[in-house]
Amino acid sequence: MKIARVVLELVELGLVDSIEKTEKEISLTKEGKGYLKNGLPEKQVFEALKGQGTILLDDFKKNSDLNEQLINIAIGYLRRKNWAAFTKEEKKTFVKVTKITKDIDEEVLQLISNDKIIERLDEKEVSESIKNLTKRKIIELSEKRIRIVALTAEGEELLKKGVKVQKKLETTLTPEMIITGSWKNKKFKAYDPKLDVPVTHFGRRHPVIEVIMELREIFIEMGFTEIRGPLVESEFWNFDALFQPQDHPARELADTFKISKPTRADLPDKEVVERVSKTHENGWKTKSTGWGYKWLMSEAERLCLRTHTTATTCRHLSKAFKEWEPPEKVFSIDRVYRNESVDYTHLAEFMQFEGIIVDKNVTLKHLIGNLKTFYGKMGFKKVRLIPSFYPYTEPSMSTIIYVDKFNSWMEMGGSGIFRPEVTMPFGVKEKVLAWGQGMERLVMLKLDLDDIREVYSININRLRNTPVIF
Repeated sequence: MKIARVVLELVELGLVDSIEKTEKEISLTKEGKGYLKNGLPEKQVFEALKGQGTILLDDFKKNSDLNEQLINIAIGYLRRKNWAAFTKEEKKTFVKVTKITKDIDEEVLQLISNDKIIERLDEKEVSESIKNLTKRKIIELSEKRIRIVALTAEGEELLKKGVKVQKKLETTLTPEMIITGSWKNKKFKAYDPKLDVPVTHFGRRHPVIEVIMELREIFIEMGFTEIRGPLVESEFWNFDALFQPQDHPARELADTFKISKPTRADLPDKEVVERVSKTHENGWKTKSTGWGYKWLMSEAERLCLRTHTTATTCRHLSKAFKEWEPPEKVFSIDRVYRNESVDYTHLAEFMQFEGIIVDKNVTLKHLIGNLKTFYGKMGFKKVRLIPSFYPYTEPSMSTIIYVDKFNSWMEMGGSGIFRPEVTMPFGVKEKVLAWGQGMERLVMLKLDLDDIREVYSININRLRNTPVIF
């Protein structure tokens, strides 16, 4: 680093010219060094088979001193290089070596070991061999930066006159210099803030984690408590508890990942199950007519990967007056699954967040106020709520936010008041305000992405250059 800094200063003074160029380097891997000594796998197997005529391949593997892994590697290359003929009889493979031809791969290994490969890099067959040997991890390619420094005419003139050695300039002001006052008698090197410096990459969180942290802090600021639930759910909690009929299309394999082993779950206490079943069949005490079909326990017991975090919310509601009492404010940020084809707008596995408020005195106005506060804290100043439909809330609304860079409104998520058919079977007569959405849409907006698959990118350069979100 010291030499590089001095060279840079001399270039600025016009005393030297500095040219940087990149050279390719090719070297043998540990495996390659072994093959240089003993021959490539195909050469070793050829020599071992020579003079044996046609032989059963399995017998050769059993009786050969060569290890089976090396033999398996060699077989493909014996075929490719036409060094052996393979025949099949009654599902058994026989092999017979033919004759060995010129092997450019071994020649390239020798050239690399003698540092002569650069001279022949442009030859087509050598280039092909290098590609193949790199794929086989026998050689590795790297680049070496070389800096060539030469005196300019001005530098040569100064050298002829004689160069005076300057007194050493200090580069660091230490606490000791300040305490003793010795800095007064020292000369300090001037700093040039315009000079390029090496980029330092520090460890950082993935943008998705940063968004989760931001969401969690906003919910907590608003007085919510976090809840968690299992990834594998019974259809009772995932669908039935939310008053979703058992013949609903979303419950089929086309939309939901079913669990094959085990296939069934234990349901909660009989009283809760009975209330939910009656709500489906005839509305129970909710003043609803229900769905008018025969509710089946066997359907509710089936296991699936949860399709929304609302299953966790239902579990929490079922504990009302046992583990908590209204008023209650909880939120969930967690992973959910949908059986969808992955494309630039859809993922089969993604994050969802939601919040609920349980209180007898809340109204739709309170929900609107909370939503505007929540999205305002996320940085969206223009928030609207428009009428919508969701199966387990009534009334229901969609949240739309104004995105300045698109100069348009964008739908973010759903909200509403849970229907009595959802809350009453759990003994909750209070109003339950609810809202939620997929988190990836939020991440895409913050990172200016067009493809949802890029949200979980492991591209190191992209992640390093992503602005810090939280």
